[in-house]
Amino acid sequence: MSQQSAAGDNHTTGNTRFEFVFGGTFDPVHLGHQAILSALRALSPSLPIRLIPCAIPPLKAQPHCQFEQRVAMLKLVTDNITEVILDTQEKLRDKPSYTVETLENLAQEYPCHGFILVMGMDSMASLRDWHEWQRLSQLCHLLIINRPGTNEMKVKHLSAAAGFNRVSSFKALTTSDQGNAFWLNMAEMSHSSTQIREAINKGEPLDSLLSQSVIEYIGKNHLYKE
Repeated sequence: MSQQSAAGDNHTTGNTRFEFVFGGTFDPVHLGHQAILSALRALSPSLPIRLIPCAIPPLKAQPHCQFEQRVAMLKLVTDNITEVILDTQEKLRDKPSYTVETLENLAQEYPCHGFILVMGMDSMASLRDWHEWQRLSQLCHLLIINRPGTNEMKVKHLSAAAGFNRVSSFKALTTSDQGNAFWLNMAEMSHSSTQIREAINKGEPLDSLLSQSVIEYIGKNHLYKE
């Protein structure tokens, strides 16, 4: 797993080097998350993927696992994926992990980089509840992943209200530094962290939900047991 982004000409525009930004609680990281990572790598084999585990979720209940345990599980499933950056900056804050602030920190640290924020349609549907959501289009592009049961028209309206211009190809994301949105259609995934935690607590089979390495880590550390 790479700890630094090594941008090449295939993901640069002018002086801007792009990278994916994929955040979440990852409580636990599951096969749905891994499918997204695979899809991102298929879109661009060498574009860095910056994984940012959330420390204090603003809109969700507090994670069931410690931050360090969630990071450990992420390491297990990304060690064999090229150009992954595991970014733990949100652990340094003693307040909720706001995406706008994280993107601002990245822009300050990497002034020549552009950022493609990876979001599921379910997250987009709650965009108006996000802290300073209207500023996102000034800081990043969006890559929106379809989710079952989500009102796509509502998501379209929200992304436009946030100032994003929908584009028809992934390549078009990199024609400007920020403000574009691209829809990525993936096979519907029914994975839910809540349902997975319930399955773990009930002792149900997990092979179709989690990687074997994560299953073993959870068992060894007695996680998600009430």
